[in-house]
Amino acid sequence: MTDETEPAQARIDPVEEADPRASLEAVRKEKDELLTRLKYLQADFENHRKRAAKDSEAIVRFAHEALLGRLLPVLDEFDAALPRLEGTTADGLRMVRANLWKVLQEAGLQEIPAEGTVFDPFVHECVEQVVDPNLKNGTVREVVQKGYRLHERVLRPAHVIVVKNGGEGNG
Repeated sequence: MTDETEPAQARIDPVEEADPRASLEAVRKEKDELLTRLKYLQADFENHRKRAAKDSEAIVRFAHEALLGRLLPVLDEFDAALPRLEGTTADGLRMVRANLWKVLQEAGLQEIPAEGTVFDPFVHECVEQVVDPNLKNGTVREVVQKGYRLHERVLRPAHVIVVKNGGEGNG
């Protein structure tokens, strides 16, 4: 049996002794590279998770945007009709409008402040300019149509009349 094992051992190449320090250094380098890759993958995954959470939150926050936009003319009609009505009918419609407004506010709808403020092209749309020596240039004198936001997004800008006093230096 010893004769049979000797040729097999002769066929096996002798294992070259590698420098253990070099081998250890190579393993450490590979470990460091793998840890770095793992950290990048973890960061990418965390960024993806945060982005997905932010996107789904935005979807929830603005899910009713189209419906709320379609309800704005209903608010306009209430606001136009109520000053012309009197009696119990007017009181009932005021209550209905107040309840509707409460529900819309709970959904995130806000009226854009306009009258008496400085014109802001991001939330106001100028439909007319007038001279008014009592007000500074750029002041919103009157609201023609109310503007609304859904959270921080403008659903409809306020249509306003803005003061423009020519070359006078009052604004």
